[in-house]
Amino acid sequence: MQNNKTLDQQLIEFRSKRYLAMPLSGAIIWALIGALSFVLTPYQQVMATFIGTGSIIYLAMAISRLTGENISFQKNTERNWFDTIFLAAVGMSFLVFAISIPLFMENYLALPFALAVQTGLMWLVFGVVAKAPVAYVHTMVRTVACVAAYLTMPQHSFWLQPLIVVICYGFTIPVLEMRYRAQQPQGSAAQA
Repeated sequence: MQNNKTLDQQLIEFRSKRYLAMPLSGAIIWALIGALSFVLTPYQQVMATFIGTGSIIYLAMAISRLTGENISFQKNTERNWFDTIFLAAVGMSFLVFAISIPLFMENYLALPFALAVQTGLMWLVFGVVAKAPVAYVHTMVRTVACVAAYLTMPQHSFWLQPLIVVICYGFTIPVLEMRYRAQQPQGSAAQA
C-alpha cells in the first residue's frame, strides 16, 4: 500500500517513534546466547548463535506490538519510506552472513565476533535517519570493543561478545526511551 504522505512528513513520523523493539530483542537474544554458552557444547553454541541472531527481527516483531511500534512485513500495510530504509539496513546486516560463514568455517570462535559486529551495522543507518546520535555511539563502541575482545581473548568469544553487545544495548535502550519521552506532549509520555 502506498504512503500518500510527503517524505518530510514521513521523516517526522519516523523520528517520533519509540524504537525499542529491535534493541530489546537484540539484548534478549544476545543475553541468551551468552548465558547458554556456559552450558552448551561448541556445536550447540554455534547453532544457538546462528539461530539466535537470525531470530532477532522476529522477536522484535512480537515485542513491537507491546511497545506500540508494530513492525510488520505485510504488503497491505502502509509503510513509512524511512521504515523501509531501516529494514533494508537490517537486511544488509544479514547479507553480511556471506562473510561470517566462511570466517566461522575457518575458526568457529570467530562466529560471535563476526555476528556481533555485522548485526550492529544497521545502527549507523538508523542513527542517520532517526537523528539519534546514541546509535552512532552504539555502533562504534560495539565494533571497537568486539574487535579488541576478539583479538585479546578469542577463546571467550561465545560469552564475551554477547556481553559487549548487551552492555551496548544497556546504554542505548534508556537513551532511546528518554529521546522518545522528550518528544511526547506533556502527559502523553506518562501514559506510554
